[in-house]
Formats: sequence, structure tokens, C-alpha cells
Amino acid sequence: MFGTLKPGSHLYVLNKGENPSLSIGQVLTVSSPRPKMAQGQFINPVMPMEQVMDFTVKVDDDTKTFTGVSPSATTLDTGTGGYFVSEDRASVSAEVDAFAAISQSILNSTPYHRKVVERCKQMAVELNPSLQKEAERDQEIVSMKKEIEEMRSSIGEVVNLLRSAVNGGGSNNVKKTKE
Repeated sequence: MFGTLKPGSHLYVLNKGENPSLSIGQVLTVSSPRPKMAQGQFINPVMPMEQVMDFTVKVDDDTKTFTGVSPSATTLDTGTGGYFVSEDRASVSAEVDAFAAISQSILNSTPYHRKVVERCKQMAVELNPSLQKEAERDQEIVSMKKEIEEMRSSIGEVVNLLRSAVNGGGSNNVKKTKE
């Protein structure tokens, strides 16, 4: 439980951001538990208030401060692209497995989403005739580029044949001239 943390304690810190990584951090500071107060909330002396605390952890060459943490919690997940923090190796291992499974699921669904995007483009063209004209023009441009590339290749072959003929590698019907 985070309520038992002391400076010097070690925590597993899983960075689920752009470059995921796992580090073992060292607790630098721990605040005392305090009542969790929502803005505009009145204190009810009959109902016990939820307690929260803050702690700061040195992770690699950086420090991270986690605020509003329940002292009775054993894990902390700051959300998508954030951090998962725990004292327990098994909890972090389960989170790593879940993190990988989510990403694998997304990768597995890529072909489906490509099809959806392609079909949506086709439906948009069906719904908007001007898009159809643009699509036809784009297709015509692609076709023309291909034809131009084929013509370049053919012209290159003709030029090579002419060079070969002029340099004596061709038939005897072509005369060399001196300038």
C-alpha cells in the first residue's frame, strides 16, 4: 500500500508513453495523508473523508510527483500515455502483459481499418459527385505518369541503341562521320 511508503522505498514505474520503458524508482518524498476535498464540498463530520497523499519518485535521471493517491491503493495508473506505478512486481508484470495485448489487438485490427477507410472513401465519392470527378482525375494523372515513365524507358533504350550504332557496335549500314 502506498500509505506505507517511506523515502528510500523502491517502486516499479512503467512508462506507457511514446517510448515505453520499465524502471525501478526510489521514493524521495511522501506527504502525510490528508482529506480529499472536492471544490465546493462541505465537510460532513459524520461521514469519514477519503484520504489522499502525494509522493515523489526518482526515476532514472528524472523525478515524478504523483498527487492525490489513495494511501490504501497498491497500484497507480495515470491513464493513457502515462505511468503505472506499484511496489508489487506481479502487478507490474500483469500490466505489461495487458499493455502488450492492447497494442497487439490494435495491430491485428489494422487490415480491417484499412478496408473501412477505403470503403468510406468510395462511399464519399458515391455521395458527392465532385469527389468522383477528382478521383477520376487523380487516376488519370497516375495513368499518365506511368505512361510517361514507360516512354522515358523506351527513349532511353533507343538512345543506347543509337550510341552503340554510332560507336561501331551496330550494323555496317551506319556511316561514321568526322566533323
